[in-house]
Amino acid sequence: LIVATTRPETLYGDVAVAVHPEDDRYKTYIGQTVTLPITGRAIPVIADDYVDREFGTGCLKITPAHDPNDFEVGQRHHLTPVRILDDNGRMLANEFVPQSLHGVDRFEARKQTEALLDQHGLLVSKKEHTHRVG
Repeated sequence: LIVATTRPETLYGDVAVAVHPEDDRYKTYIGQTVTLPITGRAIPVIADDYVDREFGTGCLKITPAHDPNDFEVGQRHHLTPVRILDDNGRMLANEFVPQSLHGVDRFEARKQTEALLDQHGLLVSKKEHTHRVG
């Protein structure tokens, strides 16, 4: 599954990938697990009406500890949040964050995560865009 994101550095805190329950492209994935890039951690594919089928790829990474909308999705699906950023926007030193990113500012972690994704052949594209910040 290809997931578009504005914050690749938060992938370490992802606990699921959500798709719209009526999106025929992804119905066969619902209930299965996928491997989270870089980490190798298995996370579930869930169905939730919150996903906009027309936006991005139609696959939404769910990071409940660091996004209020994802938190609500996580609550509906009984997902345990994984905290990967401290209150100052630095990557935490825990088992979910690669050791090379422990204590690194989120913007630098974003660059390094993009580089890691690219090295593994997992960065499909980068595009400039405008988005809302909650």
